[in-house]
Amino acid sequence: MPDDHHVLEFKKAYSTANSILVSSRIIDTFPFAPRKLISEKTDIKCRSYKKAVEYGLDITAFGSESAIIIVFHSKAIIFYDETKPRTHARYSLLHEFGHDQLNHDFTDKRPEAYRKYEIEANFFAAQLLMPEQILRELQRRGVTITNGFLHQRFGVSYEAANKRLDTLARNQAEWHSRSEREYDDLILLKYAAFIDSIKPKHSYYDFDYEDEMQNRRNSWY
Repeated sequence: MPDDHHVLEFKKAYSTANSILVSSRIIDTFPFAPRKLISEKTDIKCRSYKKAVEYGLDITAFGSESAIIIVFHSKAIIFYDETKPRTHARYSLLHEFGHDQLNHDFTDKRPEAYRKYEIEANFFAAQLLMPEQILRELQRRGVTITNGFLHQRFGVSYEAANKRLDTLARNQAEWHSRSEREYDDLILLKYAAFIDSIKPKHSYYDFDYEDEMQNRRNSWY
């Protein structure tokens, strides 16, 4: 069974990311453009570290070599290091977006709060970039999910891919609560074309799978 502390940290991040995966018009395949998603969902601006220097900001004071979300002239801005590989920048942008969407309070300076926020933001970004429901469905169809596969098909770094594989190995789908599973069918339906482009369904009708999905739907009521 998963660690209870981690379950509590993952639950909100997982549900929030699932809601965005279903509602976003920007995300219709993978990989997608994080900056467009952030613009779709918020008024947050995304600017490079180079632009921060032009604004007169000291980027060495940011405390991050990847990205940071700050309030500048009453506006929330995510500054990111544009010199990093594209895969790194995409993940970093969504990590900072996660802090906003999960309402993290950085006035709380406790180390345990910071650790919790970082875990949640990482899980949020990973779920948006590599949705668990899609990966489980591909596995069910016989696709072997490797770090190379995630790098190629979802546009993530090998480091992010390795962490995702580790998380999936430690957290089984059946451990999710009913509320966490409520988006599963919607996500699989919305991204069916993407899934089929990798591994089309077999021509025969999958009775076992349909029974499983119907049981899930019945459990929602």
